[in-house]
Amino acid sequence: MVQYDYIRMLYFNEGLSQRTIAKRLMIHRNTVKRAIERNSNTYQRQNVKEKPVNGDFIAKVKAILLDNKIKPRKERLTKTRMFTLMQDEGYIGCYSSFTELTRQLEDELSLTQEDAFLKLLPTEGTMQVDFGEMSTIYQGKKTKVIVFCAKLKCSKCEFITAFPRQSTEYFLEGLNRAFQFFGGIPRKVVFDNLKQAVKEIKPDGGRVLQDAFLKFKAYYGFDAVFCNPASGHEKGMIENLVKYTRNNYFIPILEFNSYHELNSLLHNACVRRMNTQKVKGILWKDLLQEEQDHAFMPLKDFYDVSKIMMAKVDCYALVSCDTNHYSVPSSYVGKQVIVKIYPFEVQISYRDQLIAKHSRLLGKHDEALNPYHYLPLLAKKPGAIEDAKFMQNWHLPPIFETYHKQLQARSCSKNAGTKEYIKILQLTESHGIHKIAHFLNDLSKKNNYSLEELKSYIRFKQNEKIHKVTTMSKMPLEALNVVSITAPPSMYDALLKGDAYSNG
Repeated sequence: MVQYDYIRMLYFNEGLSQRTIAKRLMIHRNTVKRAIERNSNTYQRQNVKEKPVNGDFIAKVKAILLDNKIKPRKERLTKTRMFTLMQDEGYIGCYSSFTELTRQLEDELSLTQEDAFLKLLPTEGTMQVDFGEMSTIYQGKKTKVIVFCAKLKCSKCEFITAFPRQSTEYFLEGLNRAFQFFGGIPRKVVFDNLKQAVKEIKPDGGRVLQDAFLKFKAYYGFDAVFCNPASGHEKGMIENLVKYTRNNYFIPILEFNSYHELNSLLHNACVRRMNTQKVKGILWKDLLQEEQDHAFMPLKDFYDVSKIMMAKVDCYALVSCDTNHYSVPSSYVGKQVIVKIYPFEVQISYRDQLIAKHSRLLGKHDEALNPYHYLPLLAKKPGAIEDAKFMQNWHLPPIFETYHKQLQARSCSKNAGTKEYIKILQLTESHGIHKIAHFLNDLSKKNNYSLEELKSYIRFKQNEKIHKVTTMSKMPLEALNVVSITAPPSMYDALLKGDAYSNG
């Protein structure tokens, strides 16, 4: 490079001839000529050398490159792996020659052309939605939870809530909660092609929607927009929110005991960011207020996201749904009932009347047994009290078992004492377990053991509360700033005559 620069300086600056420069520098005149004619001192290959080692393999490498292009990203071959495969078939060239060949073929086949993108402005009233899977410790066990994320494109406000799985009722409940959090219904919602919304993608790019999602969409009236398959860049904001959620709320691994606790934490985090984060100096919450006024549809009522099914009550007064069993009053054995499965609750109805309500079981092959559903049946079969599963699962204060044994000891038979004890258990439904336990402790101290004694004691406590004597103090008058009440003497004369109110 130094010689090239010196040659050009001597020729253009000092005006020396090519022959003189060649003599002075003791180099060939062709070298001087090339330096003068070329504006750049870069190496230029004059003749392309033939590579006979590539000849028989060009077609094979082309086929591999074309096949590689259409494969999913994680299944594509690397250049090193291609080179190894070609060596197995007899290729004797070096790695650099092989990679040069692949680059030439990729350019020839236009396989290296990358996608171009257009910059888009955020549109008011547009929300992006996606799910993310997070690792947590739920009630002491390592558990995967599904996090529903929603973000508004214009105001940047975000909403996050967690569910145990990604089924349809959880997906729709997530949208319900997002609408509630944002204070309205965005006119456009952008989705991935998740199976809870899309049943099928047509060859022309159209979507066949799931019936449940179509009903939900029709109820609220928003426009659903779906991204192209494997095109996460089309909803980059929500993809980034899922990543942010994982890095900031679930790493290190989060421990929680209930979904209500976890979702309260996530809700507070969303509110905190909405009240502190800004776009061009304006708080998210202020931008949201503007978006609500101009680009949201009003939210009046919530769509019922429950999954509805018919079921028959079995001989154990249980209804089966989602691999779990839920109890109903034993009088409904053999009846056909309607089961509504909500994200965290199960409601069971018979002829439009709600007969049972349970927290939804999140595991498999579990049972939710309400003791009050079985007490009337147990009263007919008191001998089964010790082996009844619902009694073993019912963790009552110790005074109940003590009182039961005393009733059996003071009755003519064990069954008679047990029947009396079952009626005491039925009282806990209306008065509460802890209050009845307190009453039983009071009666036990007085050595009173019977159902009638308990009923009498309950009436006594109720009457004591109702007829408790209260005395009037000065506090009400003082609260009204009234120091004393006086009346003129003429008022007393009028009262004595009986015409104080005769004038109306």
